[in-house]
Amino acid sequence: MIYDLALIGLGASNSLLLLELQERGILQDLDVLILEAESKWKNDKTYCFWGHHQDPIFPTLRPLLLKEWSKLDFNGEVEHMKFMRYGMLESITLYEHAKKIVLQYPGINLVRAPLTSFKSEAEGVAVYSENTKWMAKRVYDSRPPEIKEPTGPLVLQSFTGWRVKTDWPNWDPSQLVLMDFNIPQNGFTQFMYILPIDEHEALVEVTRFGSEVLPDDLAITHLKSYLFGLEGPYDVIHEEQGVIPMTQHALQQHPDARIISMGARGAVIKPTTGYGFKYMYDRAKELVGELEQKTVMRKHQFWYWPRTGIGRHYFYDHLLLHILKYKPQWGKEIFTKLFTKRTHEGIFGFLDEKSTLRWELGMFAGLPIMKFLWAVVASFFAFLRTRPARWAPMAMVLTAMGLQATLPQFAQPISLAILVFMLFLIGIPHGALDGYGHANGMRLPKFILRYSGIMAIVLLFWAASPIVGLLAFILYSAWHFGETDMREWGLPSAILSMVWGTILFALLLLPHMSDVNLVLSTMGISEVTISEGALVTAYRAAAAAGVIGGLWFASVPWLISIATLLLLGEQSLAIAFGTYFILQHSASGWDHLKKLHQWSHLQMFMRALPFTIGAVALFLLIFQFDRNSLSQWSSYFLIFLSALSLPHIYFMSRLYQKQD
Repeated sequence: MIYDLALIGLGASNSLLLLELQERGILQDLDVLILEAESKWKNDKTYCFWGHHQDPIFPTLRPLLLKEWSKLDFNGEVEHMKFMRYGMLESITLYEHAKKIVLQYPGINLVRAPLTSFKSEAEGVAVYSENTKWMAKRVYDSRPPEIKEPTGPLVLQSFTGWRVKTDWPNWDPSQLVLMDFNIPQNGFTQFMYILPIDEHEALVEVTRFGSEVLPDDLAITHLKSYLFGLEGPYDVIHEEQGVIPMTQHALQQHPDARIISMGARGAVIKPTTGYGFKYMYDRAKELVGELEQKTVMRKHQFWYWPRTGIGRHYFYDHLLLHILKYKPQWGKEIFTKLFTKRTHEGIFGFLDEKSTLRWELGMFAGLPIMKFLWAVVASFFAFLRTRPARWAPMAMVLTAMGLQATLPQFAQPISLAILVFMLFLIGIPHGALDGYGHANGMRLPKFILRYSGIMAIVLLFWAASPIVGLLAFILYSAWHFGETDMREWGLPSAILSMVWGTILFALLLLPHMSDVNLVLSTMGISEVTISEGALVTAYRAAAAAGVIGGLWFASVPWLISIATLLLLGEQSLAIAFGTYFILQHSASGWDHLKKLHQWSHLQMFMRALPFTIGAVALFLLIFQFDRNSLSQWSSYFLIFLSALSLPHIYFMSRLYQKQD
């Protein structure tokens, strides 16, 4: 049996998806598998959201809401929300409603078991749990994301809430307190929420933004101190705690478009606020609309991936997160000025990323601008330190251009010396470390022999037919270079990898056909004859395709890479290819391996050192380096690189599959 849908987990995102399927009247026509490790039987979360009172979310979920408010209190200033509403929903209410839906439809199969793995197959996605396999046409995966923050500690929103009940009336039930910063900050950003249910009952919550979780004893101290001024005694009738990652790196998109990330895994939680419920609701409506049309929306097709976030709101979030990561004590001043100088409607629109640039400029004029300028500078240097593959190639080509302008006679030797140094530092070592991770306890000499044996097979192909060896090298290198770049840029797709790899090789080789033909003639391969007009046309087409791709995916690193490749067209083939291969491809692969294995740079270099020495010795032994011929050097290096690449590509692809 092949299920129409498989839901991994039945938390908020998949519960809303199930609710929307029922609302649209299509659930009875579907066979649905729900895989959930444990039943949700307690109220572990409180979901809150805002919106216009006529937004679809309010009439749809109003029967489930515990409360909604029309007045907002921030630091003692009360504002009536004319058309906006703020809603509150207990998680257990949503869970129980989802369970009722499950029981109504015989086509739904709820299985209490953990997910083990996925496997993409022609007829669908194989879903495994221990020794059981199911098949589904589409999978909605709501497992928590595995977040790898690229720089510094992960910022967390941690909170402790008490539902308190009093004998005396203490609250205005139409008015919530959104952020009250009149509590000790303890070196972080800390504030209170008050969500009154009626005059006698409210959820009172203390929240911290920072890299350290709010300790239980400190949370209790703040709550007791805050509740000290209540009229009469109070009882704590319910407690809840939680930790929400505040990150822009939660999205975990599967290369198979039929496996769709949901909830936090789908990056629907606003990183600077922790709000995500309304985004989950909107996402559910979008996905069900896709099902009704029986189509895969383009953002799930292999040639499209969600935009990578270069919009201004992404940038604002980035700056605030950097402040909360390294200067969390600044948060109180920033949020206080934001909420006291702007209306609730404008602020909610800004948080929904629907504000205008003019409104945003007015907002920043009222904020401590020097703190944000500090974040701009500090985050820029953090980017330089953690993402060298995104700027080092451009820095190298600008350096080469500067040398040509000032020291033309030394420009080529100096540029090549820099690249050779980096080749031995990360280029060759990164090609060994991927296989090292797959050695599975294999002794190092045996591993090197196995790796070298695969290289020897490639060398035999070159000896038998240089043209076959060359074409094979270009094909598998184009795919592998593309795969590494797409992973680095957050666009993991096999089709995109091959497309980008083809564009890449076109931009590297077409401007250097004289150098290419020189290398080919040295290898005994006939020269490639292409007219000047055809070369120019092909080069412009490749450049245009690259620019269009970068704009389509809104990817800054893609566009920077295109600009770098265009500038490299004015350099020699050795500098152009070396700059890309060493400073972009090898640097990206090095970083991927470092994060995967949690190694330091020194550990990586020392682990690869025996292989690096062996690879260099093999190169000098087999090809008997000709000191007098640069073209001979280039041909030897190309053959050697192709032999080195094949086992490297195999092991690196396995590592990427393991990550998925």
